[in-house]
Amino acid sequence: MSTDTDESGLDPDSIRGIFGLDFRTADTLYQLVLSLSAAFFFVLIMFPIYWMLQSSLKTRTGREAVSWLPTGETFTVEYYTDLVGSSVGTFIFNSVVVTLGTIVLVVIVSLIAGYGLARLEFGHKENFARFLLFGYMFSPIVLGLPLYLIWRNLGLLGTRVGLIVALTAISMPFSVWLMWKYIQTIPEAMEESAWVAGASRWRGFRDVVIPQTQPAIIASALFAFALAWNDYTFASILLPEQQQMTFAPGLLQLINTGYGAPWGQVMAVSMLTTIPPLLFAYFLQSYLLKGFQIRSL
Repeated sequence: MSTDTDESGLDPDSIRGIFGLDFRTADTLYQLVLSLSAAFFFVLIMFPIYWMLQSSLKTRTGREAVSWLPTGETFTVEYYTDLVGSSVGTFIFNSVVVTLGTIVLVVIVSLIAGYGLARLEFGHKENFARFLLFGYMFSPIVLGLPLYLIWRNLGLLGTRVGLIVALTAISMPFSVWLMWKYIQTIPEAMEESAWVAGASRWRGFRDVVIPQTQPAIIASALFAFALAWNDYTFASILLPEQQQMTFAPGLLQLINTGYGAPWGQVMAVSMLTTIPPLLFAYFLQSYLLKGFQIRSL
């Protein structure tokens, strides 16, 4: 008789023992409890998203009366069309540029650094790799002031490039560590075979290592995406000018306009900034899990 349990820790045999039910009834009850639990957490997670969506599709008078769906009289898409050419559209464009730049830079640097840690031998390599993680001991707000002063002297203050470099520095330790551990799982003999066939170290890295590190690359990219897309602290400190502002501080500025805050537009922006992470997580979740499932050597 099976005694397997799932991630919820529920066991159909334990349910049968507690309630004195036969196996078929206990299994049905077990599946029912799982389904109800999944439905409960799905509604709990998705309800704020649903409320943002239906609020962004209602006129102001429609939002004053509580209703589950917009009616024909209250339905509108004007809040989304108003974003084109507005400051909010600029905020989202800046966020996209900063996020893509951070992802590309993090993946390239972490790949090269992780490969060097995995394949090259040098003194205190293990200590150096562990030292990288000390960067997460400091809160972004603690690093904000020093970065502000350094970036001002370097001429990077108020530029998207400066924010990309700052976010890359925050994302880098974890990504390098992840890439280092993942490349260690790739047999070095595969590269040596390419070298024997006449390939250079660079070509062996490009043709042998990079294709097999795809799950780790995607995991690093998702991690960098999450930090860059949701960043508020660095963006508000390093991009003080409105034309360079990303959506997180820009959205707060929109809310702080006072009593007449355009809540329909705020909900529309919130939806547009919520959809990309959901799509990333949904379509790339299998790669993300593979990237984190690193076998110890």
